[in-house]
Amino acid sequence: MHAADVVVIGAGPAGCVMSRRLAESGLDVILLEAGSERAPTRAGVLDIGPGSQVITRHRAVLGSATIGRTEVELPRGRTLGGSGAVNGGYCTPARPSDLVEWGPDWPRRYAVGLARAAERLRPRLVPAGPVAARVAEAFPGRVSAIAQARRDGRRVTAFDAWDPAGAGVRVVTGATVRELRWAGGRTSRRCDGVVLDDDEEISARETILCAGSIGTAAVLLNSGIGPDSGHPVGRSTQEHPEVLLDLPPDWARPASDPNTASASHSAAPPLLSHVVRLALPGPTGVVEIEVRPYSVPMHRVIPGLAPQPHRIGVALMNPVGRGEVGRGEVGGGNLRDGGPRVVLADDPRDTAALDRAAGLVADRLGISGGAGGLRPVPVPSTSQHLSGSARIGEVVDDSGRVLGCEGLRVADASVFPALPRCGPYYSVLAVAEDLAARVISGRSW
Repeated sequence: MHAADVVVIGAGPAGCVMSRRLAESGLDVILLEAGSERAPTRAGVLDIGPGSQVITRHRAVLGSATIGRTEVELPRGRTLGGSGAVNGGYCTPARPSDLVEWGPDWPRRYAVGLARAAERLRPRLVPAGPVAARVAEAFPGRVSAIAQARRDGRRVTAFDAWDPAGAGVRVVTGATVRELRWAGGRTSRRCDGVVLDDDEEISARETILCAGSIGTAAVLLNSGIGPDSGHPVGRSTQEHPEVLLDLPPDWARPASDPNTASASHSAAPPLLSHVVRLALPGPTGVVEIEVRPYSVPMHRVIPGLAPQPHRIGVALMNPVGRGEVGRGEVGGGNLRDGGPRVVLADDPRDTAALDRAAGLVADRLGISGGAGGLRPVPVPSTSQHLSGSARIGEVVDDSGRVLGCEGLRVADASVFPALPRCGPYYSVLAVAEDLAARVISGRSW
């Protein structure tokens, strides 16, 4: 049986930050990653296609907030760097108003954590492509640039930027955690390590879950931490529902064909370099919308994906609906091994808001067929921004400690009390930096 001061579960963004910072403080740290393959390093490639070996595929039941489709796939990174090795790599910080529900001290804590994350990741802005430029013309004054985690044609992941192994972290790949280990049994509420799928045990003074909103919830629930123990794990999760609108052929053809999936050496163009942010009136308040001018069709950046129309996204950034991550006994689950059940929000107010926004965007961009023409049928999707399955104040305290449990913390997007009105990647890094500092300052061993 292996032992360490700290075992960190998940080598995604939060796990890389946490393990690096704790090792720098002098602690003996083991970082466990379920995946054993490395993701492509070429910037712009999203290795989430049908042949990918670096993701776990989850199936989610969709509610009406995405116009009626019943299921969607949620790919999550299963590799060093986690989902940050296969996602868009967009780095947008939360606005101070996004943190109001987090508590009065969080704007300062977030800013400090973000500054530390920026020093390591150093995201960069890139020029707008033809699609982004044309969408920006239709919405003057509403466009925002999105920084990218890429450098010299390569994707920069959290594993690259924080380099846990370089700080002395013992990185173990192909290590799937089945459940937490409890000193004296589950009723003791003192976690003293983990049990892997092959029954190997690793003991630790502190166990820190960084497996993402789905993976972290699954480990907690499998270990007896959930609604039955007074912890609302997986309840009231949040996501940014999105619909996709087909663009007419040649609507914004680039000067050259960026067929990035077949390019062998050059970096792919950023799928999303800019967004348009809209605030629209709604029946219960302001509706926050993000228009996403994707630079190329998805099959150009996702290897193995069947050809698809070129589309833009329209996402609802302040939904009122809430979803759930639970045990996989009915429907849903991991497409490969029957894992956790994920239910996305189903709220008619979100449905109506997204439908109105999609119509407005189609009309403004001139893709609705002209006067009396048909608007493109919105294709239901989701932003892959799931958060809040182990929220601060309900499942964990302000330092990530699981309430009522010793030796156990959570430090990923699961702890977000409310989902920011932006992609969560940069916020995960900022929060992990803050929580790592709190582990170090509060340690008693």
